[in-house]
Amino acid sequence: MGAIILFDKSQTDNQHLRNLRAEIKHALLGLPKTRLYGQKFLVVVLPMLYVSFYLFALMFSNAVMMYLLLFTINGLVSVLIFVNCIHEASHHNIFSSKWANNALLTLFDFIGIDSYIWKKRHILLHHNFQNVSGWDSDIEQSGFIKIYPHDKSEWYHNYQHKFVFMLYPLFLFNWIFVRDFKDFFSKKRIIKKVLKHIPILQYIKLFFFKLFFIFYTIILPIWIGFSLKTVLTGFCLMLVAGSVFSMGILLTSHVNQHNQFPLPDANGNLNLSWLEHQFVTTNDINTTNWFTRNVMGNFNFHLVHHLFPNINSAYVPEITKIVQDYALKNGFSYRSYTMRQAFKHHYQLIKSNALNSDVFEEDM
Repeated sequence: MGAIILFDKSQTDNQHLRNLRAEIKHALLGLPKTRLYGQKFLVVVLPMLYVSFYLFALMFSNAVMMYLLLFTINGLVSVLIFVNCIHEASHHNIFSSKWANNALLTLFDFIGIDSYIWKKRHILLHHNFQNVSGWDSDIEQSGFIKIYPHDKSEWYHNYQHKFVFMLYPLFLFNWIFVRDFKDFFSKKRIIKKVLKHIPILQYIKLFFFKLFFIFYTIILPIWIGFSLKTVLTGFCLMLVAGSVFSMGILLTSHVNQHNQFPLPDANGNLNLSWLEHQFVTTNDINTTNWFTRNVMGNFNFHLVHHLFPNINSAYVPEITKIVQDYALKNGFSYRSYTMRQAFKHHYQLIKSNALNSDVFEEDM
């Protein structure tokens, strides 16, 4: 399995982190608590929209196109639920009660994805070792795509820049029907490096919610009277729409040519402090447009989220400005891209790894 990853213990960077924490703690005292009401509003409204669109779809037994449209919309809504509710709850950022935040994670199970194993992957691996090969399970999901420049190349990686965008629409299919089960049952999965035992209750919950998801998205509509063709088309449209939408949000903050993919030595040591690691592996998404500011949650202000994951996304605009100014004054590399630039840099990484060549020009 390999040695646990250890960061360089830089006293200077530790002091920088203490300075940042103190400055941000002071700033948070002046920000209104009422902003959290908006977050809690989404916790109520987004699941209600998902259920409402689903029920409306079932009412249109004689309007196939409306059924398909509503299922497609629900694919997008499910991603919004993840970004604005589930992800925030996993970091205990919505309610003051840890129990309430954990209970909210059940929303993930209802939309087909196991919340228990995802939270373990996300908190224990991604937030500790982002962009480190063999440790970041949020990024290292499929051997079909070579993400890490220093990883071994297979023959099919030479063509990955030609087929990669054909795989992204399948992201949720893989997650729901393959990835969760592999993490539960395969001893070779990355999560087993930090999770030695899974309670039997979690196995029961895994199968119960997977079957329930299949029941209400496929079996119940057929039982009501929809044709198999219509139901399967709606199901596929929902997952494809959700896959493309989620890829647009999840890929842009880590997986691109300007972020580093640190390589530990044989003893698991990284030649980086924890603080420096956050800066060199993470970028923000330009926050000047409505979509990134209001839809992407902590995934646009992503550096602050990795530095201080327990800060609710309602407060990160001001906190990001503090981090940006501090980075400029102290020589840390803060990077923010527009969505278009981020996608281009992502593709350039994929193509560079495919051709085993130098990183391409970044000029737009």
